[in-house]
Amino acid sequence: MRAGIAVLAVLLLGVLPGYLATRPAFYDHVPALTEEYEAWSTSTHLEAGCEACHVPPTTIAQTTYRVRMVGEFYLSLVFRSREPQVFATPTNEACLACHSDLRTVSPRGDLQIPHRAHVSILEMECVECHNYLVHELSPEGKHVPPMVECLRCHDGDAAKDACTACHTEKAAPESHANEDWLVEHAEQADDPECITCHKWAENWCVDCHSQRPQSHGSDWRAAHGAQVEIHRNCEACHEGPFCIRCHGEVPQLNFDPGLTLVE
Repeated sequence: MRAGIAVLAVLLLGVLPGYLATRPAFYDHVPALTEEYEAWSTSTHLEAGCEACHVPPTTIAQTTYRVRMVGEFYLSLVFRSREPQVFATPTNEACLACHSDLRTVSPRGDLQIPHRAHVSILEMECVECHNYLVHELSPEGKHVPPMVECLRCHDGDAAKDACTACHTEKAAPESHANEDWLVEHAEQADDPECITCHKWAENWCVDCHSQRPQSHGSDWRAAHGAQVEIHRNCEACHEGPFCIRCHGEVPQLNFDPGLTLVE
């Protein structure tokens, strides 16, 4: 009889509280975790418990976590808003416990993703790329890493930055190969198709337009007049009064009266 009561007590006071405290719903009442909880509830990891990602996949670590959560359960009865300090950043070992098949392409097949090269060869942490995977939405409101995150490494120096290095269905349009594309592209900047590739940043034009052109070398002040005779496009970057500051008037070389000055 006493043994039965003891077993029942252990179940009611230890096992059951520990079980409830390891369920994701246990954190629904914690204000500090509201956003993280809501984001998780719409992610592909909805079926994964907290310990599956945040606790090392070893018997000792998992057991220690469950025992500790018994105490967290009782603490939550007294301190309802308390945020348990039990979650570490997911490790590759935790991810690979479920994701043993390292993908080489995205689910839709439009991206080449050599996970094995990143994880096994470069020894990168999964969370370096997948920081929007579960508890946070990307600026686009998705659980998918935005392209700007990839470009932290794929900048043309540390890693390749050609479209075809990653994308299987995208390549620069033929128009981009035209010799005068840098001059004429502004006329097509409103084309909605541009967003298909360039939506990775909020203001992607700035990457180029904030840089001084290669032609503007140390002798540019002396040489620019000859270039203006060939092709006048100062207004593409410089505001209307810019030339007047030195010339006293808008130079007439190759001047198109229908050209709208930048303001």
